[in-house]
Amino acid sequence: MAITCAQRLPISSAVMGLPKGVTPFSKEYANKSGVAAYRMFLPESICHRKPPKVVDGGVQWKFDGRGEESELETFLITIPRGRTAGGMGAIITHDDRLLLDVSRDFSGTHHLFKQLTLPRCRKVAGRVAVLASAGGNAVFHWLTDSLPRIEILRRILPGGLNSLDYFVVNSGIPVIQESLAMLRIPAEKIILADASTHIQADELIVPSLPGISGNPPRWACDFLRETFLPQRAALTPSPRIYISRAGARYRRIVNEEAVLAQLTRCGFVPVRLEEHSFAEQIALFAGAEAVVSPHGAGLTNLLWCNPGVGVLELFSPDYVNVCFWAIANQVGLDYHYLTGSGDVPSAGTDPHQVQANITVPLGALEYSMNRLLNR
Repeated sequence: MAITCAQRLPISSAVMGLPKGVTPFSKEYANKSGVAAYRMFLPESICHRKPPKVVDGGVQWKFDGRGEESELETFLITIPRGRTAGGMGAIITHDDRLLLDVSRDFSGTHHLFKQLTLPRCRKVAGRVAVLASAGGNAVFHWLTDSLPRIEILRRILPGGLNSLDYFVVNSGIPVIQESLAMLRIPAEKIILADASTHIQADELIVPSLPGISGNPPRWACDFLRETFLPQRAALTPSPRIYISRAGARYRRIVNEEAVLAQLTRCGFVPVRLEEHSFAEQIALFAGAEAVVSPHGAGLTNLLWCNPGVGVLELFSPDYVNVCFWAIANQVGLDYHYLTGSGDVPSAGTDPHQVQANITVPLGALEYSMNRLLNR
């Protein structure tokens, strides 16, 4: 990484400029710093996945070779006079370097280095835990990347969550506040991170990310289920639900009227998740026997399904993402998928058209439903 003028300033980025460089690994930093404390939560391991079920029997290349997946070592690091900056929980060490493995950024160059200087730094007394992470202002990443960091804190810290003075969390969707309230974290202890955030704590307490984004480990799924399933809303959902994205800006089902007609004959009821609270969404999926949905963040709620529940995920040929197959495997679901109409890219080719709408082939849908419901 090239050194910029802002990094060459002979003063700390707590005052002006940018961090002086990057430290890749927390364990390395702790071993060399003489001040930070590193404690392992779980060692590196391997998870095993069942292959998905698909109409033509030919598994799309993105699923291929993913039957075994590494799960990284997880840990907690305590940094005296550590700082966090920005809306994604970037961590800056006591010696003014970005700590990379706990400062995830989905872009090529970390966003902190794309500006001239950091926001004004304010000091916060006490112990401050950082939960905010890249993408944590949206449902999937909040639930699978940010929130499981709570479990690391609870398991490792003497005194657990009560020993902490503040929690730095993403700002954004209602699920963030709803889930924190269910964890009984007082509102006065919450610091909402945004672009103007830059704080230095007496002690910065940083749990690692639970794993590779899009591949939540079993322990994270177990923590979420054990914590939130008992707090689901008291409602009686339909056993067969179809998650509609008709109200979304993109990735909608083009021929949804025809799809709904076919699914209704099979006893499915359409659901718009944006009309339901977090606790209600948990109840909807906890009571489901079968779920059909286009690819979208709403399928993060597969976390709440009972083992053995059948799932059919609908994809555009221009955008296939295996993250919900990963969740389905960790929860023990019967996962199927169907690719919509259109030219299928050759193996290894990823158009990555995230917003592409989906036209569902009705004949293939009927076949898929027979497999899903007559197992």
